[in-house]
Amino acid sequence: MKNLFLFSTALFTALVISSCNSDDLNLQAAEVAESNYMYEMNELPTFSSPVNEISQTEIDGLIQMREEEKLALDVYDSFYDSYKLVVFDRISNSESRHTTAVLSLINYFGLSDPAKTEIGQFSNADIQTLYDQLIAAGNSSVEALKIGAYIEEYDIADLKELINETENIDIKTVYSHLLRGSENHLRAFVRNLKVRGTVYEHQLLNSDDYDTILKGESIAPVLDSAGNCINN
Repeated sequence: MKNLFLFSTALFTALVISSCNSDDLNLQAAEVAESNYMYEMNELPTFSSPVNEISQTEIDGLIQMREEEKLALDVYDSFYDSYKLVVFDRISNSESRHTTAVLSLINYFGLSDPAKTEIGQFSNADIQTLYDQLIAAGNSSVEALKIGAYIEEYDIADLKELINETENIDIKTVYSHLLRGSENHLRAFVRNLKVRGTVYEHQLLNSDDYDTILKGESIAPVLDSAGNCINN
C-alpha cells in the first residue's frame, strides 16, 4: 500500500486557487448536479467462486478495503454534519453501499470483519491515524472538499492495484464496481471545488489516469463472464 502519510502539507500547497464569485444558488445547483449520478451497487452480484480458493493476498485486500471504505463513509458523514454540502450526503450514501459490498465478500469467504461499529474508530492503526489527520484538516468546506477528492484518489489507486492482484471473479467484479463509483465521486468533488474557484491538482493518481477519469471515462476493467479483462 502507498504511504498513508502522503496526506500532508503537500496536499494543500499543490492546490491552485483562482478567483470565482459564484452565488449560493449556483453552488447548490452544482452540488446537486455533480452528486446526483453516483455509480451504485443497488444489487450485489451473485457470488460463485469456491470459498476455499482465496489467497492471503486477496484476504488482506478485502480487509484493507473494508477499512478504507469505512474511512470514507465516516469522514463524509462528519463533513456533512459540519458543512451541510449535498455532495457529502450523496457520496456518503454511496459509500454505505460500498462498505456493504465488501462486507458481503468478507462474509461469503468466512472471514472476520475488521470494521468497528463506532464512527471514526478503526482496527488498522494507520487508517486510524489517517482518519484523525483528515478530520483535523477539514476545517472549512473547501478544505473538506479537497480531502474528499484526496480520499477518492486514494481508493482508486488501491482498487486498481488490488484488481491486478486477484484472479477471483467475485472479488474483481466488486472491486471494479467500487472503482467506477470512486471515479464518479472524484469528479463530483473536483467540480464542486471548481465552482468555488479552486482547481484541484491530483496527488496520488498518475496524470493519464486522472485525466481519463476527469473526462468522464473509466480506468476500471470491463470483465467477461470468466472474470477476464476485455478492455486492456
